[in-house]
Amino acid sequence: MEIDIIFGLLRSALGGGQDNIPEGTDWRRLFSLLQQNHVAALVSEVFANLPAGQKPPRQVLIPWLSEREKATAWYRHQLSVQQEIEALMQQHGIGTLALKGTRLAQFYPKPELREFSDLDLYFSNHNEADRLTQQHLGITVSNDAHHHSKYNYRGVTIESHYDFVNRHYPPSNRRFEEVLKKLAPTPTFEVLFQLRHMASHFAASRITLRDLVDWHLLTRAHRDSADWDCVARESETSGMADFAGAVNQIVENRFGNHVPLPFSADRETTLKIENDTLYGSIQEHKKENLGRLLWKLRRYSANRWKQRLVYSHDSAWSRLAASLAAHAAKPRSILHKM
Repeated sequence: MEIDIIFGLLRSALGGGQDNIPEGTDWRRLFSLLQQNHVAALVSEVFANLPAGQKPPRQVLIPWLSEREKATAWYRHQLSVQQEIEALMQQHGIGTLALKGTRLAQFYPKPELREFSDLDLYFSNHNEADRLTQQHLGITVSNDAHHHSKYNYRGVTIESHYDFVNRHYPPSNRRFEEVLKKLAPTPTFEVLFQLRHMASHFAASRITLRDLVDWHLLTRAHRDSADWDCVARESETSGMADFAGAVNQIVENRFGNHVPLPFSADRETTLKIENDTLYGSIQEHKKENLGRLLWKLRRYSANRWKQRLVYSHDSAWSRLAASLAAHAAKPRSILHKM
């Protein structure tokens, strides 16, 4: 099956041995799927060890290797921007904590092959950090979104977080945010933050293969350093234990990594999440207009099964009320992508 070939390539790219590539593999389609899942650069690692007869044809291999070079150059540029901003903040006594992208990249065999677009940074004094950014870098900072402000510097979009999770939605996030603040920046914080972040993306739209690789590598790295009893307790309390069980089952089945959490999932749910992760179920709406609002409503309805897995302790009505209130406070978020 196509999905088995893809997970085999990912295992190999992460140093897990090489699977045979079936004859007649549609490499062009695999390349497209892996691009959509933000792991094409990572999978390019396997090509050096593939027998000549199993490598992609030249017309696919060349753009694929070009993708790898672009990802590597982009990572180095982003890291340079991050270091410049961190140095500026340090000069003024403001601490910086990198979230997601560059932070997760360190767990990869080659960090530069972990693809990402934005830089997510959390500052010990968010308002002062934004003021310094505008004063010293000459940049206008946008505050149109909940959860973070946003600006572009040297071609990189920076999301300046004032909380770790969106406290406005769902209601259970308000308590979860306080838990994360007490734990940051420990390994337990990293595991809980990443699980909630991944779960939120899953409930709102979808996750990708990159998210599963992130979770596999992060949990493996923190197997002996995170407080897994705390992770289990907070996952239960916040209502995302069912989602955690399914994702952990996928990671165990596909990468051989047993995440030390007491949650499980049935085969049907696990396969459904696997397929939704790889292929997606709702086409992204890129325009910013009334059509985007209608698309958001359709997506919200179609993703109710995901919301039940992630927000089982938040009623549908409480989530709807919180969402409406959040959008009313930041009306630009209704018709625009934040």
